[in-house]
Amino acid sequence: MSLGPTARRRRLGSLLTEVRTAAHRSVQDAADQLDCSEGKIRNWETGRSGIKKVELSALLDYYGAPEDVRGQLEELRREGAKRGWWSTYRLPDWFKPYVGLEQAASEVRNFEIELVPGLLQTEAYAREIHSTGRHITDPADIDKRVAARMARQQRLTAEPPLELRAVVAEAALHRRVGSADVMAEQLDHLIALSKLPNVIVQVLTYEAGTHPSMTGGFTVLSFAEPTDPDVGFADNPLGGHVIDEAADVAALNIMFDELRSLALPTQDSLRLVTTIHGEHASR
Repeated sequence: MSLGPTARRRRLGSLLTEVRTAAHRSVQDAADQLDCSEGKIRNWETGRSGIKKVELSALLDYYGAPEDVRGQLEELRREGAKRGWWSTYRLPDWFKPYVGLEQAASEVRNFEIELVPGLLQTEAYAREIHSTGRHITDPADIDKRVAARMARQQRLTAEPPLELRAVVAEAALHRRVGSADVMAEQLDHLIALSKLPNVIVQVLTYEAGTHPSMTGGFTVLSFAEPTDPDVGFADNPLGGHVIDEAADVAALNIMFDELRSLALPTQDSLRLVTTIHGEHASR
């Protein structure tokens, strides 16, 4: 899977950090040299924001970076300044960085309490969600966001396929989104996708009781490149944000492992989804 601009900015940031560390310079040193804030340096190093050519050149001069490294970083800077395919889909600004990272990820670990995970949603289910969420009233915006969600799902059947590990709270399967037909179709789709070798779906039942993420769902992305650290994401009714602090991401990974241990095994989960599908289909 080729890197998109978001992932390239993140790769650039990781390499910038390595070059700075090798030069025995601190973030404060770099900020003083460029007469900018430490926050700006950190945003470059985490890939949260792009860096201009003149700024990159000034940093690399200060770090004494060799020519081959300078060329690699400049190429990443140019590619990171481009727009991703998702830029035409009218996605909210807070969600674009996540989509860019997801496109470069090799594995997604997702826990959802109230909804079927976005990568496993049908078009009809996704349309119902977007029609009622975050006060989106323009039909064209709804169409674009649904189309973007469907486009993201192509990673599940692409080569190499995206690995998806999903834990879904039982409530999300019972909650009617749209009509009974929409829900029956959605659970049919969930059953079909859960049979893919790269997709694992587990259900966290009511009987599991309290769990580590009672207040909401979250996602953790992993990447094929060993130097690219995991990154998390969490959203709420007003938006969402990427989580890249190492300690926070580690905590999310621990929580996800605990949720998987509390959830039903995959075959038992599939049987429960099939039972709930029958309940929706009979209404």
